[in-house]
Amino acid sequence: MTSDLVVCPGCRTWTADRIDVRTLERSGDVLACECGRRYPIVDGVPIVMKDPASYLRSEIVSVVERELSTEVAALLVEGGPDDAPYARLLEHLSIYLDSQWGDRAVPPPDGPGHGFGLGAIVERIVQRPRVSLAMELGCSVGRVVATLATCADHVVGLDLHFGALRRARKILDGERLAYNRRLVGTHYMPAHVAAGELAVPSDRVTLVCGDALDPPLIPASYDRVVALNLLDSVSSPRQLLSVVDGLCATGGEVILSSPYAWQSTVMTEHERLGGADPAADLAAILREGTGLGARYQIEDEAELGWTLRRDARSALVYRVHYVRARKL
Repeated sequence: MTSDLVVCPGCRTWTADRIDVRTLERSGDVLACECGRRYPIVDGVPIVMKDPASYLRSEIVSVVERELSTEVAALLVEGGPDDAPYARLLEHLSIYLDSQWGDRAVPPPDGPGHGFGLGAIVERIVQRPRVSLAMELGCSVGRVVATLATCADHVVGLDLHFGALRRARKILDGERLAYNRRLVGTHYMPAHVAAGELAVPSDRVTLVCGDALDPPLIPASYDRVVALNLLDSVSSPRQLLSVVDGLCATGGEVILSSPYAWQSTVMTEHERLGGADPAADLAAILREGTGLGARYQIEDEAELGWTLRRDARSALVYRVHYVRARKL
């Protein structure tokens, strides 16, 4: 982990023409700021946000969970309520480990949605030329971070789900990760995944648990900024676009995708893009620079498949709008 890429969100200040930030210094398992604020590092992943205490109150299960055998983890949730915190954690990890690493999982995913659910998007990204610094907002269990590392000197991955980041850290470190694959309800079977040649040395990747709408990162520093299938998972898609724009260096590129599967539990109606055609609205926002600090030239646009295996009998199948654009 490179701590000088991470800034203190608590004392960051904005003026009319600049943003003043302080980078954090690592001391053991803590990142500390000159302002006195301190942020914990758990299993190699720092938790850095304005109000970490509030986050920890709601997500403490995923932060302090023990590394249990797949058999014991499955027994802890079997027969219990589907919405219990640990059951939700196992379900989330099953869905996203299968989607992002299904082509490297043993045994391979079965049923609807089996295979490599993120494959069509990853194929687009792996073709990009090499850059110095890349980052992904909403990196989950790390497959796109690994892909970005094949064409970048250093990659930063940020996500709000600590349980996913903990697994991403292990996979990217080259460890064999055992996990529970959901069969049906609260019944699971053991599986494992290994990155193989996609493992990334720890000095080339930084993972951060933080808020994509307020990332603790140095602005205007990234040659490539990626946010996949995140626009419909945050309370303000326009604010996310502003964040992406703020992180991207002039001349850099942004890579976005979304199925625009809006949910009222995530955002209100007036926050959603583009009415019946959000893809056209997103393209127009980028071209015209509406609400952004710059205009963008769209260099690639496509409709791609994305599949999430939920269990052995069900899957979510999306058509996502993919766009890659250059900051002018």
